[in-house]
Amino acid sequence: MTSPLPSGTVTFLFTDIEGSTKLAQQYPDAMPALLAQHNEILYQAIEAHQGFVFRVVGDSFSAAFQDANDALQAALNAQRRFYNEAWSPISIKVRMGIHIGSGQLDIENKENAYAGYATLALTQRIMSAGHGGQILLSQSTYDLTRDRLPDQAQLVDMGERHLKDILRAEHLYQLVVPDLPAEFPPLNTLEILNHNLPTQLTSFVGREKEINEIKGLLDTTHLLTLTGSGGTGKTRLAQEVGAQLLTKFRDGVWIVELAPLSDGSQITPALAQVFGLQELPFRPLAAQILDFLRDKKTLLILDNCEHLIKACARLADDLLHQCAGLKILASSREALGIAGEIAYHVPSLADSESTQLFVDRARAANSNFKMTDANASSIAQVCHRLDGIPLAIELAAARTKLLAPEQIAARLDDVFRLLVGGSRTALPRQQTLRALIDWSYDLLSNEEKFLLQFASVFVGGWTLDALEFVSNDSNTLEVLEQLVNKSLVTTEERHGEMRYFLLETIRQYAREKLFEAEQSPATRDRHFSYFNQFSEKFWGWLHSENIPQLFQHAEDEIENLRAALEWGLENHVEENLRLVANFCIVSLLLGTPGEGMTVATMAVERARALPPVEGDALLKRQKSLARILYAQSMDSLGTGDIHQVIEWLTEAIALSRLTGDKQILGYSLGMYYTASTFINAPEAEEAARESLEIFSHAGEDPMGLGMAYLNMARVYSSKGDEMETQKYFGKLRELLHETPRSFEVGLFYLGMGVDESRRGNYAKAKKIFEEGMALFKGIRYINIQLILASEIGHIERRTGNLTQARSIYRDTIKHWQNFGNRAAIAHQLECFGFLAIHDEEPQRAAKLIGAAEAVRERAQSPMAEYEQAEYSAAVAQLRSMLPEAEFHALWTAGRSMTMEQAIAFALENVDE
Repeated sequence: MTSPLPSGTVTFLFTDIEGSTKLAQQYPDAMPALLAQHNEILYQAIEAHQGFVFRVVGDSFSAAFQDANDALQAALNAQRRFYNEAWSPISIKVRMGIHIGSGQLDIENKENAYAGYATLALTQRIMSAGHGGQILLSQSTYDLTRDRLPDQAQLVDMGERHLKDILRAEHLYQLVVPDLPAEFPPLNTLEILNHNLPTQLTSFVGREKEINEIKGLLDTTHLLTLTGSGGTGKTRLAQEVGAQLLTKFRDGVWIVELAPLSDGSQITPALAQVFGLQELPFRPLAAQILDFLRDKKTLLILDNCEHLIKACARLADDLLHQCAGLKILASSREALGIAGEIAYHVPSLADSESTQLFVDRARAANSNFKMTDANASSIAQVCHRLDGIPLAIELAAARTKLLAPEQIAARLDDVFRLLVGGSRTALPRQQTLRALIDWSYDLLSNEEKFLLQFASVFVGGWTLDALEFVSNDSNTLEVLEQLVNKSLVTTEERHGEMRYFLLETIRQYAREKLFEAEQSPATRDRHFSYFNQFSEKFWGWLHSENIPQLFQHAEDEIENLRAALEWGLENHVEENLRLVANFCIVSLLLGTPGEGMTVATMAVERARALPPVEGDALLKRQKSLARILYAQSMDSLGTGDIHQVIEWLTEAIALSRLTGDKQILGYSLGMYYTASTFINAPEAEEAARESLEIFSHAGEDPMGLGMAYLNMARVYSSKGDEMETQKYFGKLRELLHETPRSFEVGLFYLGMGVDESRRGNYAKAKKIFEEGMALFKGIRYINIQLILASEIGHIERRTGNLTQARSIYRDTIKHWQNFGNRAAIAHQLECFGFLAIHDEEPQRAAKLIGAAEAVRERAQSPMAEYEQAEYSAAVAQLRSMLPEAEFHALWTAGRSMTMEQAIAFALENVDE
């Protein structure tokens, strides 16, 4: 919905009651009625002149107008009402400020408040400079209204005035008319301000949280250092804080720009120049500076200290020991490292701030630029890829003169060529992104440069162990500490272990340096070796009771694993087979099995294309292939082509027999039987029996044995042999008491519950499913939780608790949609169809079941035998409820739906 608030160039009118706090204390009983009368007058005046009140805080009103003359008319109308109103027991006098500036709606704020601190703050300060009954205008308002003022209105020049927290003097004007008072006390402005802060020609975006934190810290310390990587806006932030603290430092806020200096000996003369001090005979400048500052209450900003860090530290230490009223706000890539210092890390901009900055600077570069629904995602992508670094975002926004946001986003892989052409008046290192990072890189020692290059091969962060392996350097920890101190590497504690990161722009730069040093292949080889070994911890995850920790490791390292796989597929095809098999387990663990299947298919194809080998080399290759085929089958079993699963398992079984790998043989045979429950695979029962025989003699493999017991219970259940079925379920239950709570144990609960449900023992089945749910919640694995929840939904449906069943299906089908499990979605659509049959809505049921059939065909996922029986009965009942032609038409309409359309149709009128 489009906001009614004006945007673009907006006229703002801010008002408040003069002395309202005092009035509320003197007239507590009368004030609520007076305030209500005040509010009514303002609302009527503003709305009568096409204005919009967008914020009311106490007695303060903030209104926006598309036309400046409307704002003037509204202000005069309200002041006349206030002046002529019969107030009792005390008169209400309202001061008003009007300013024209950029008014962009805050895209993150549902109430359509305005973004852009500078414009709103200036309007507030203009209002605050006035007195009750007075209307003050800014220079921009004067420029647009002086030739079309309201009747008999005049503008009185009040001169240039210094407003609180506003760096640049603002020329103010008073709006006067014959029927309102025109004489007021002197304006509430600051006419003498000591500072050398530069006038800002662009708005300051965001950082409200950081500014408040920094101001709070400056209350408690005499030295605060803003640290962060290049381009994060430390300088601009320090200047903004200084501007807001002007009134708190009697003797001023002074900035010393150190970036142009090349030697520590130049700092003292630069500081003396700021204070207008000149060298005298027999009196060193350093001593003069100390004498000058000794009794003053001053804020000194030392900007860009990193290349003169030792000299800056000595200077700050000397000054603070002898000047009690002095506070220093420094900006540097690393802290100064002296006693009493507080280091404040300046973070990247938040997403909303990054977008706001891009849009603001893009408009400055291209007056026709607009953020639209079409380009919003590209702008967000640009800001995200640039890590929220203000300088990088400003450089990217400057490119909107030549490129659309979509083009900028597409070219970010060549970021250092794209982000050039900053302001000609900026320091050289701030005119291109590469020059900015060059500045930091050139300050590093050789050891620090090498380690930064090695770190660039990691994607998504790294641990100390990983970097030590890749760098192969015993001093890694010490050098890494220096990179952290210099704000090139950031840290985050996760799960009791520190994790390290590079901003993406720094990582790309360091990777270029790694290529230039001709060390990229060797470094990526070590990265591959580390993660090939690291991935082994996931192979046994089915048997582990510590799945939450494995899940966390998988989430943390998924990008590194992908990078290692990519390198391995091209450069280490043979060794990569083990990593690929383990990655299949990772993808299953993270709920993205399709990714594991895709990678495995590619890896197997490349392995088959390798030159033939013999002896131990052949044995090793066959073992690795069998392992991949088994892992690939696990990934595919719930979502893929069952015929393909059977084919992969058949080959895995054959290879395992050749190599004598009993474990993979036993697991492949067991899974072969499981897959055969969906289709009639040959010799499935023999596979289940052989798997039992292997694990009965294998020793310590309770999970393999449990799978074999479950399969044998299913074998005998399908034969109707209740005694043998219960015998194997009994063995399985005994085993469960002795084994860890793991993924595979949860699968055993699922298997036992399904068997009880198939035999109509619903209460017993539900209890088993609930036990399994508790287990999987404990190990935080959602996929099987969904299967178990769905099974409970089936029980509720079959026992007549249809409301509960609908509620469960509503939740599970949404989750399956998020996971992309088409087989599960098809079955849920069928269940919604069964519910529609029960509700005597055959037309709806026919569409749903037709849609489910199409989804199953596309997923190549047939029903299990026990599912087919219920399905066939339901379809037969449905056919009896509809004429054949209508049934066929509705069925065809359902088949023509996309999966998303079918899900939306299924959820129609299902209560949340």
